[in-house]
Amino acid sequence: LKGNNIIETVTNIYDYVVSNISYDNVKASSVKSGYVPNNDSTLTTKNGICFDYASLMCAMLRVQDIPSKLIIGYQGSQYHAWISVYSTETGWIDNIISFDGKSWSLMDPTFASTGGRKYGNCSASGGYTMKYNY
Repeated sequence: LKGNNIIETVTNIYDYVVSNISYDNVKASSVKSGYVPNNDSTLTTKNGICFDYASLMCAMLRVQDIPSKLIIGYQGSQYHAWISVYSTETGWIDNIISFDGKSWSLMDPTFASTGGRKYGNCSASGGYTMKYNY
């Protein structure tokens, strides 16, 4: 998944996660407080909730020496997890969902995956409010 530069690598990892992991509605409705993702399990089962998507993507980016933050907070009124990535050209890319090859707009693999399109856009469904970042 490593590309020729940071943007290509981020794009490749994002595309992999969005294309290969399905949203687990059963887990989402039954997950308990204190849940911690297991990236090996997410890769094996190929499904998860927002916390699993964000955790997996952060791990894959960090293995490639790309600084990333796993963010937990709220998207609108829903408890949610997403990521931020650091680029030397841009700095921290926060509160964004996709990269179209030229510009960034919300990097949230959960919405892109569940929306059935390569890059999601959830700006109409409420803003993002960070509670924790890792």
